[in-house]
Amino acid sequence: MRSDRALWQTLIAQSEGEPSVLLPKIEPHPAALVVGLGGTALGLWATRQASLPWREELGWLALAMVVAGMLMWTLMKRRGIGWRLDFASRRIAPEGEPGVPASLDAPGWRVCCVAGNKRRSLALEFRHEDGGRPLRVLQTRAGADRREHELVSRLADVIARRLSMSREGLSL
Repeated sequence: MRSDRALWQTLIAQSEGEPSVLLPKIEPHPAALVVGLGGTALGLWATRQASLPWREELGWLALAMVVAGMLMWTLMKRRGIGWRLDFASRRIAPEGEPGVPASLDAPGWRVCCVAGNKRRSLALEFRHEDGGRPLRVLQTRAGADRREHELVSRLADVIARRLSMSREGLSL
């Protein structure tokens, strides 16, 4: 998607010069699920009510709600959630979601670009040499194209350079 590429380019620019950057969690807005499930429930309820006036119209409304929910799922993304990376203090903290802040000041941290857990996605992680659980801070959407992956790889390069860390994993 063109808007996703613009997002990555903006993140690269912010990472090159800003004191901190929000690495967003890209996920559908929950309103999409509510609208889609509401349409499904309305449709199921309307089909069981044989004597209901406007039954056919309610069925069309239910179908429209399901289609709207699917479109919202594809197009609407949550805003303001993810991980805030502060370059000066070398800290990363969750914003708008659960998680534990981490200090990247200790030696042994590195930035990794790895395959994500969604189909054809790329993830950005911070890993420590002690081998603890990686801190996944960013992941592209499922089915992202090569140009998006190249931009995320460039973002990993910029972050590694700004934090004076090694950079590992996929390099595009």
